[in-house]
Formats: sequence, structure tokens, C-alpha cells
Amino acid sequence: MEWDSFLPPFFGVLAAFLIQRAWASLENGSSKKKLLKDIKKELKSCSDGLVGQGNLVPTDLWKSAVSSGSLKLIPHDCKFELASIYFRIDCHNYEAEKVRDVGILAETTQTEKPKAKWEFHKEGEPETVFIEFDRTDAQMLWEKLSGRLKNLESNLKKDIDDLLKQQKIWS
Repeated sequence: MEWDSFLPPFFGVLAAFLIQRAWASLENGSSKKKLLKDIKKELKSCSDGLVGQGNLVPTDLWKSAVSSGSLKLIPHDCKFELASIYFRIDCHNYEAEKVRDVGILAETTQTEKPKAKWEFHKEGEPETVFIEFDRTDAQMLWEKLSGRLKNLESNLKKDIDDLLKQQKIWS
């Protein structure tokens, strides 16, 4: 076997391999920039939707990137921060759906408003006073849950806005 006949094909295959790797690296860099740009747009949309009304916010792009394996393009520390904020967004969406369900229940439930009985003694004579509340139990529950959701929304919006300002993630 002569080395002269072996070397040209070897270097040809090696050159093709190196060219293919360089091309894949360029494509991955381009794909990473596009993915981060799209995620940034989605997070901006999420932030804009968090206005204290229990809106559901989009996470489709993130879920698509997770499913397709595109997250491998993003550095680990950035991926961790994004995953953390998207987890909180998913929790918000879940709670917003539940608050809506309780709101529907509060509107459609035809129950009596709760009453309380208060007994006290006045000059040795027992006296009973009945107090009727102006809202049903479901309405009071809805008010409490929606107030809690508004607080969570406010904190989530602030954290998303802070994340959008971090240049290390988006560069």
C-alpha cells in the first residue's frame, strides 16, 4: 500500500468534515440569535399581558423550543434563568384559570348569603343579633383569590422586566 494514494482522499474527507463542522457552527449561532430574539418577544408579550386582570399569557414558543431540543443552543446559565421564569409563568396561567373557574362559580351559584349569629347579654338578658353578609362564600373566595393573583402578577411582571434588561442573556 502506498501512502501517496491514501493521503489525498484522507485530506479530502478531513477537509469536508471541517467545512461541515464550521457550517453547522455558523448555523447554530444564527439559530441561537433567532431563538433568543423570539423568546425575548414572547417574554415582552407576557409582561404586557400582566396588567392585574388575571390574563393568560403565551408560552407556546418556549414549549416548542423545549420539545424540539432547540434549548441546546442556549448556554446553561441563561437556560436556567429562562426556565425559572417560564415555570412561574406556567404557575400564573394555572392560577389564573382557577380564579376564572371560581369567578364563574361565584356568578352562577344561587345560594343564600352567609349569616352569622351573635349572642350577647345586655343587662342580664340574652340577646341574639343576626348578621347577613353582602356576598356569598364563593364571591368572597373569588375576591380573595383574585387579590392574591394580582399581587403575584405584579411580582412576576417586575421579574420578567428585570430579565429582559439583562444583556448577558440576550447577546
